[in-house]
Amino acid sequence: MGNNPCGTTKANVFEHTEVNGIPIYFGSGVNPVNSPAQFFVAWGQGALTDGLIHTFNSESLEKGFRWFVDEDEAEAEYAKLQRILIG
Repeated sequence: MGNNPCGTTKANVFEHTEVNGIPIYFGSGVNPVNSPAQFFVAWGQGALTDGLIHTFNSESLEKGFRWFVDEDEAEAEYAKLQRILIG
């Protein structure tokens, strides 16, 4: 599968925006291990590195990745995150 470091997958970004200097991404990827999830919302500097995203959920104020089974649910989270970051 190429040069993907362990625990990452190629990110297919559908939408990308930046709020107060924080990048936010919505897209899909190869599903995380043992999970049907394939849609993600990611935020923060370095959330995507060389087009790759981590295949696990991890959240902090500075950076995070959340995986979803349902595309609409992921898109709703993307919109919600933008509202939260706008303040």
